[in-house]
Amino acid sequence: MHRHGLLRATTTFVHGNGIGDDELRMLADAGSFLSVSPDVELKMGFGAPLTGRALAAGLRPTLSIDLVPSVGGDMFSTMRTAFSAQRGLDGGLRARDLLHFATIDAARSCGLGDRTGSITPGKDADVILLRPDDLTVFPVTDPAGTVVSAGHPGIVDTVLVAGRIVKRDGALVGVDVAPLKHRLLDSRDRVAAAAGVPLDGTWSPQE
Repeated sequence: MHRHGLLRATTTFVHGNGIGDDELRMLADAGSFLSVSPDVELKMGFGAPLTGRALAAGLRPTLSIDLVPSVGGDMFSTMRTAFSAQRGLDGGLRARDLLHFATIDAARSCGLGDRTGSITPGKDADVILLRPDDLTVFPVTDPAGTVVSAGHPGIVDTVLVAGRIVKRDGALVGVDVAPLKHRLLDSRDRVAAAAGVPLDGTWSPQE
């Protein structure tokens, strides 16, 4: 890809666990991006997430989840895993770094850095308001540290997308959740039956 000029600023590589430091520098030199999926990479044996190596090569890593049925769709836990994994290797990250990966750096990797990723005049009002009085995080002394080390979806009080409130007081606005749950259960049952997968927790991907 490098030889053929296919590394560019519109490319984001996911699961780069097997590539060398020289290749990471190629991505950085080309303005490409690297996305770390720490939960899946650790759980499925891909190797240690590349967070620290990416930074050393001049890349600003972003975060991804990859496989929701396997690891959930929670960006709070994704930040926490990436943070803990790299701190366990070299202690070289701060909580604020993870917030940057999940916001500013993520927006840039999607080509949206001029529209979102930070609360800045002229950008879309994409805002998440968290409850600092929730007993699972109270008392909050270091907001960045609390969000990364102890945050979870249960403390999300309000969400605005381009200034429009889509969640308030912990509940989705204008969405009837009950029929969506029924559709999801029907879909799960249909797919599991077609694949011959039991729903009692006994199935293993190796089977």
